[in-house]
Amino acid sequence: MKNNPKTFIISGALMIAIGQIIAHYFNIPDVINGGLMGIGIGLLTVALIVKRKKTIIT
Repeated sequence: MKNNPKTFIISGALMIAIGQIIAHYFNIPDVINGGLMGIGIGLLTVALIVKRKKTIIT
């Protein structure tokens, strides 16, 4: 799989949004909500790092 920053950005934003929607309609534990937020933020961070490395290399 190619490390495309757009894929990571979209996945991270969707993960955060899905976590917020689930937390709004259902009573979920803070651990699950925090985990979904952490995964989303992690994917966004990876996207920034991959994009930065591509611009430095090329």
